[in-house]
Amino acid sequence: DRIPVEERPLLDRWLLSTLHSTVRTVNENLEQYELSRAARRIGEFVIEDLSNWYVRRSRRRFWRAGKGKDKIAAYQTLHEALLTTLRLAAPFVPFITDELYLRLREGSESNLPESVHLASYPRAGEQPCDFLDEQLERRMELVRQIVLLGRSLRNQAGVKVRQPLPRMIVVDPHGYRRSLLEGLEALLLEELNLKRIEFVQDSAALQTRQAQPVFRVMGPKYGAKVNAVAQAIRSLDEAQITRLLADRHLSLTVDGAQVSITPEEVQVVAQQAPGIVLGSDGDLVVAIDTTLTEDLELEGLAREFVNRVQNTRKEAQFDVVDRIMISCNAQGKLAKAISRLSSYIRAETLAKEIVLPEVSGEYVKSWTIGDEVVTIGVSRVKER
Repeated sequence: DRIPVEERPLLDRWLLSTLHSTVRTVNENLEQYELSRAARRIGEFVIEDLSNWYVRRSRRRFWRAGKGKDKIAAYQTLHEALLTTLRLAAPFVPFITDELYLRLREGSESNLPESVHLASYPRAGEQPCDFLDEQLERRMELVRQIVLLGRSLRNQAGVKVRQPLPRMIVVDPHGYRRSLLEGLEALLLEELNLKRIEFVQDSAALQTRQAQPVFRVMGPKYGAKVNAVAQAIRSLDEAQITRLLADRHLSLTVDGAQVSITPEEVQVVAQQAPGIVLGSDGDLVVAIDTTLTEDLELEGLAREFVNRVQNTRKEAQFDVVDRIMISCNAQGKLAKAISRLSSYIRAETLAKEIVLPEVSGEYVKSWTIGDEVVTIGVSRVKER
């Protein structure tokens, strides 16, 4: 039975709402004979919304064992979105849409027309394009905007996505973004491989300020003392800089004499706080904390190891559901990561056992993880 849209997870509801908006936009463009705009919107929906976001974010749901409600909702949502998209694209690409439509129809229990070209053209407000939640679309757009910015900051810091990081900080002066992201935090954290997300009212806590002397202003005022005053300005701490900017003057003792400096004599330069990488996209300002603990480093190594095991499985042409045994010759931190996170590694790779340090198996391959070359062997384990 079809699960009502209101009972499906947020990601499903977002996709069907976006599908509704896409159908509406395509119809509006077609009515105005804006054929290229209509076609581009269909392409954007398929590539960016359906494939790169929904299907990728739902992979675990599709592969989950059994037939739970969450898995059924994922399949029903995908099936409905594909059928509607094929009907939407049929006038543009008639042959491939009919081929794919017939494949979907073959596995469907519903009484569908014999061809996509005998089906009615999708209209907003008709099932499954009858669900619209513009607020949810805005919320998911914010998540995707933060994800793109977060990936850029990771690249800027030279930190791979498989390496977990402690936190992301979102500048949110009025609490608006916090309310938009409520219920979607897990999606954001998983996508960027972060442990937590924090909100701050301004970016001051993400930066350190340093005072630099402005010699063209200071020279005539201090004469022979200019270099000593300049050094005192460079030594100002955060509290002194704040007081200078607020009071418009600051008294300092230089070579045993009192001097009063003004903001015009000082250039305040903002620098990112240690371990913080800051970036912006329009009025959106976020930062990621790249400080690594040993636990985070080990988790990152374990994730890299999982990736190499999966690639080894693929090269060995094992079936995706094959249970395996892993052997490897890991040393040092990598061996520690494998030992500490063995449960996670076994679950991700469908491994019954991980054996160190002797290597054997049906297929053996050497890989580089960090600075270490590790040899991995995999063997299929027959289920009794």
